[in-house]
Amino acid sequence: MAKIGKQYKGASKEKTGGKKGKLTDEERRMQEEMQRLLEEERARQAEERRKRQLKERQAQEEKYSRVNRLKINNQWRKLMRLVKVEDLRKEVEIISQAHEREVDRKDAIIQMLDRDLEESEEQYQMALRSYLQVIDRLLELHAQRTKGLEFEFEGDLAELSREFAAERSEITSAHASHKKELLEVMMLMEREYNEAEEDARQETDGQREEIKNRNAEDYNMLRDTLERVIKRIEEDFDSAHSNYMANTEARTSEFKHLTLQDQRSAKTIDTQTRRLQRLQESINHWRTKIANNARECEERNRAMREEKEAIARHYQELKAQMVRFRDGEARRLQELALNSRAAIKALGDKLGKAESILKLAELNRKMETEREKVLPFYQSSVEDEASAAAQIVDVSKSLQASATGRDGKLVEEWDYLNNLFKRHNKVLLDEMAISREKGRLEQENADLRAILKQYLDGISVNDDVLTDANPLLILNSRSNLAAAQPGRPVGRVTVIEAAHKVMIPQLTAGRQGASM
Repeated sequence: MAKIGKQYKGASKEKTGGKKGKLTDEERRMQEEMQRLLEEERARQAEERRKRQLKERQAQEEKYSRVNRLKINNQWRKLMRLVKVEDLRKEVEIISQAHEREVDRKDAIIQMLDRDLEESEEQYQMALRSYLQVIDRLLELHAQRTKGLEFEFEGDLAELSREFAAERSEITSAHASHKKELLEVMMLMEREYNEAEEDARQETDGQREEIKNRNAEDYNMLRDTLERVIKRIEEDFDSAHSNYMANTEARTSEFKHLTLQDQRSAKTIDTQTRRLQRLQESINHWRTKIANNARECEERNRAMREEKEAIARHYQELKAQMVRFRDGEARRLQELALNSRAAIKALGDKLGKAESILKLAELNRKMETEREKVLPFYQSSVEDEASAAAQIVDVSKSLQASATGRDGKLVEEWDYLNNLFKRHNKVLLDEMAISREKGRLEQENADLRAILKQYLDGISVNDDVLTDANPLLILNSRSNLAAAQPGRPVGRVTVIEAAHKVMIPQLTAGRQGASM
């Protein structure tokens, strides 16, 4: 653009010499265009100068603002340090007062527990003395009982010995008499048997002689008859034999051979017959055994089949029961999961609310004043106080109108909850009495078990008796039982009110939560 301006300036010089003539339209338009370009260039340069000035001012202003911000932050830090130190001092003072009160309360509790411990120690010593006295009496009773049992045992032993001797003599005499009777019976039976045998022998001899004589006669007659018949048959046989031998000599030799073969076959048949008989007997035996085994196996199989069916039915019942149980447990588990998820979600919501409340409370505590710390509750204005006082008067009048004692008089405001406190204290006292009675009964049961164990250890000898403390085990005239320590006399028993006993842990928990 500077180059264009220079050219235009030179051109203007050239035209000044001939300015006398008029400018043409083309020259005039060119001149106007050059003038417009120059104005735009000057405007642009002026705009750039303004932008540079504004950027320089902005940088300078940012620099001043950073410096001023640092100064302001430094001043605020100093002020906030002072305010925070003051707040911390006040909080430290309040915490120190609360700590002193807590220390005093803890000292009072420690003193009370120390007194209770002393009283418990005294009660323990008294119980130990009474326990040792009871043990001594039990030992004496055990010794007396042992002597009585020994005397009773000796008497029973003597009586059993006498009864045994008497029964033995009775059994011996009864045995001798029975033996004598049996011997007499045996002798009598033997004599009768001999007589009967002699009679039978004589009768048999007579019959035998008679039969022998009759047989001899018959034999002689038959012998004569047979001799005549045999002689005649022999003659016939000889003649027939000679004829036969002459006619059948070859058949005779064959017959002899067949006879021998027949004898051998008969022997073989007899042997095979006996073998077949034995095999048949064996077959019958095994058939009988098989039938018996089949019957037994059938009965056993039937019993096993019935048992299998019963087991199968029981298995199906158990399976169905298990399936029902699993379904029920699955439903319960599903319900438990849903309930637990809902409970976890509810607890998470409550935990978030509680954390937000605690955070807000912690933030609010930093902003509280001394009056708000001492009196944390909101107090209304004068009009609200007047209306609240009127309402309190009306309510107190209505309550006094209905709260009357047994004598018809009005009950004071501080006595409204006396009956509630009495019932509450009575319940707490009953609960403490029941717990103490339960502890006493448990201790009494433990003592009785220990006494019974000592009694059993006293009448028996084993490893536990030799290793544990035993008053009956004396070595070198010394017992391994520890002697009782002398204790202080029992003093006054401290009585604590039930409401105070219950309120102490609640106050302790509340103060610990407040300190946290």
